[in-house]
This record gives sequence, structure tokens and C-alpha cells, in this order.
Amino acid sequence: MSVRQTVTVLLFEQFELLDALGPLHMFGLLPEYYQLQIITINGQHVTSTQGINMQPTLSFDDTISAGILIIPGGAGIRLATHNKDILAWLKKVAPQQRIVCSTSTGAALLANAGLLDNGKATTTQKNLDWVCQFGHNIQWQTSARWVRYGNVFTASGSSASLDMSLAIIGHQHGDSIARRIAADTEYLWLNDPNDDPFAPLHLVK
Repeated sequence: MSVRQTVTVLLFEQFELLDALGPLHMFGLLPEYYQLQIITINGQHVTSTQGINMQPTLSFDDTISAGILIIPGGAGIRLATHNKDILAWLKKVAPQQRIVCSTSTGAALLANAGLLDNGKATTTQKNLDWVCQFGHNIQWQTSARWVRYGNVFTASGSSASLDMSLAIIGHQHGDSIARRIAADTEYLWLNDPNDDPFAPLHLVK
């Protein structure tokens, strides 16, 4: 792919910082392949769960080109998942993207927009009971680090967003480039999508 793809992260009030910035960091290390941007409903800044303000470059009034769309989780996802403007925008824009992905509880938003129906997906096991109420006939993978189903990638917990991002880079540009990015960031890439070492922690009551 000679033309740079856009990597668009949808932000909402009380989004999880690592869910959003982790993927942006990984994709941002390959500026020859990816162009980064963030979007909110109205183009106004939003505040992360950790209290960091983020100023978007785009609003829902803007047109985004086909690329990679990322939906983070966070405390605010419980409101965002029922936001009619966000749901309508997702249903319109997501099918135009090359890849759509979510991290953690962001999967609930994809599910409620009907984008995970009849497919396989994962989410943080800590909030599985809440997330799995959305969508129809979704096979939730309870021990996966991330899941690819068609052009949709879903990651489990926050740090899994890094593993998923590297997997997407590998899928699009080769495993050697993904491994180089992991090495450059001194990150131990958990590159087995079916093995989430943190999943068992949430199965213990």
C-alpha cells in the first residue's frame, strides 16, 4: 500500500487513555504508512478517565477516508454506547473503513451498532457480563488477546490494544515490520491472539 492510510480514533468523554494512545503510538511509528487523527461528535475536546484533555482534529461533520477506525473503552463507554449520534455515525462510517477495531469495553459500542453481529469478538473479561448484552449472535472469546473476524479486530484489556495494533501492522505490512516496531518500543509483543494471560484473573470470584 503506497498511499498512507488514516488511523482514526473516536473519542468520547471519559475514554481510557491507553486504549486510544497505545494504538496511535504504534501506528505513528510508521508515518510512511499511517496518518493519525482523532474525532469527537462536535469537534470539541474531551477528557480521559485519567483527566487528560484531548483536542480532536475532526468532528462528525467531517468526512473521513477509508482506513482504520479505533473505538477505545473507558468509564464513559456506558453513555457512549447508547448515544444515538455515535451509533448513527458508526453505522454509516464503519462499513467504509478497511479495518474497524475496538479495545476493552469499546466492543460494546461496536456490538450495539450491529457491527459484531453473527461474528466473533472479545473484550475485557472484567466487564464481559455487561458487554455481552449488546448485539446479536456474537461468539465472545473469553481467553483471546485479540480477535480478527473479517475486517473487524477486537482486543481484550487496555494493553491488548498494543498487541492488536502490532497484529494489524503485521497483517498489512508483514510480520518483520511489526516485530521491528515492538523492538523499537521495547515492548514484549504478546503475539498469540488466542492467549490472553490476564483472562484467568477475572474468572476467579
